[in-house]
Amino acid sequence: RAAAPAGAAAAPPAKKARKPYTITKQRESWTKEEHAKFLEALQMYDRDWKKIESFVGTKTVTQIRSHAQKYFLKVLKNGTGEHVPP
Repeated sequence: RAAAPAGAAAAPPAKKARKPYTITKQRESWTKEEHAKFLEALQMYDRDWKKIESFVGTKTVTQIRSHAQKYFLKVLKNGTGEHVPP
């Protein structure tokens, strides 16, 4: 077997493997009460998802971040001036 020619690029370092995305629960819609709590927590805690999770009480951090992402896009699209933390 021949050795790699001099000056050949080394293989790039392997990226850390991501966990495969698995849905553990069936999707559930946000109730009016959950959304109201989410909005209240957003005012108090900005993007501190763990505190928002504790305040809402019925959703995980992942669910809250997903909800927030969709909510922020909707707010920006509609231009209604709701609070969007930096």
